[in-house]
Amino acid sequence: MKRKAILFAATILTLCFTVGCQKLKAENLPQESESTSGIETKNEAAKESNEIDEGSSDLNITLDENRIILEQSFHAELGDWGDVRFVSYGPGAGLNFEDVSFYLMKKNKVVYEFPYYGENNKTDQYAGLFDSIESVAFRDVNGDNLKDVIIIINYITGAGPQGMEPRPKARIFLADNKDFILAKDMTDDVNDHIEEADMGMGHIYEYLKNK
Repeated sequence: MKRKAILFAATILTLCFTVGCQKLKAENLPQESESTSGIETKNEAAKESNEIDEGSSDLNITLDENRIILEQSFHAELGDWGDVRFVSYGPGAGLNFEDVSFYLMKKNKVVYEFPYYGENNKTDQYAGLFDSIESVAFRDVNGDNLKDVIIIINYITGAGPQGMEPRPKARIFLADNKDFILAKDMTDDVNDHIEEADMGMGHIYEYLKNK
């Protein structure tokens, strides 16, 4: 009986020693093994942030969603910009003679602002009041294998017996890598020589092709 008691006590001591060693081993584990997953998560978050920022610009322009003309805003492949959203942006409420404006967006950020036709983007010197956008097309009109942007915009002039009827005017932007140049002479030429009743993308394209 005495021998059994001694064996039982020795077994208990052995178990206690084993548990104590395991506890000590766990307490002495290097701390970085616990934080490694956190570091990886931070790196992944930074990587995602960089991916979101890629292709953005320093324009810092915020657009009012209510002013975006959805039916005349499109996704397109445009030169060095790649896949972008072309945005037609209407005038703000109560802003007299403000013209429509145009932007390129990428990953919900404005990356390019198209040049204005009128000074301070006003229409009072050349067109009247902005009414609507008739159509937008992306075509190469000058033979450089880059897609240019052609837009037909309707204005109300208020002049003459039919002054309240919208009248179309063309606007042309020529692509130049990551820039779009307002082709003012070409735009004026089209507006001067194509009748309003014939102002359509097909007529504009044919007219410029035969110049």
